[in-house]
Amino acid sequence: MKPMILMGSLALATALWACNTGDPTVGFRYPENGGGGTGGTGNVGGSTGDGFCTTEENQAVYDNLTYTDRLGETSEGDEAASAIGSHCIGLAPTEANLPDGVEDCLPEAGAVLDCAPACSNDVILALADCVATCTQNATAALSPPGLDDNCVSCTGDTVACGAASCVRECSGDTDAPACIQCRCDNNCIQEFDACSGLPSGGECG
Repeated sequence: MKPMILMGSLALATALWACNTGDPTVGFRYPENGGGGTGGTGNVGGSTGDGFCTTEENQAVYDNLTYTDRLGETSEGDEAASAIGSHCIGLAPTEANLPDGVEDCLPEAGAVLDCAPACSNDVILALADCVATCTQNATAALSPPGLDDNCVSCTGDTVACGAASCVRECSGDTDAPACIQCRCDNNCIQEFDACSGLPSGGECG
């Protein structure tokens, strides 16, 4: 689940959302241990390891994880989990090819769209929970037993962070420097790096 891949896909959805003002990470449930022990305060240095996605069990899931979307794009390992997390949002049905029985989060994303720009934390966190569950169920179907609760919570919460910020900066071009800077300024990328422990793309310096 490399943050650069997540950022591009999730910022596309973020371009449609404008949810609350202030710190978008308030109320997030990043576990207190893991991700370098930052407790959800960000890992500006971008170091890797000792995060919730780097356990032996999760690495075994990544080692066997392959995902192909409807466009025929195939990804493996943490990049596959990143693509799955992005497709769980449900806003790119032409790309999504989630395993049978795995529900996407279009209703939760729709709720965010309906309340923008004044969504409550409950609405944002419902989307985060849905994306985490969807990611877990999809990875379990493709590479049993799937990523664990703590690891998928990192994905869900980075989606929520993006949903709560950076709409203006990311609406035209998700690869734009202003979009990347906004996600760094709001700690979306750093929080994911710290929580997951996966290699950083170095977007935030």
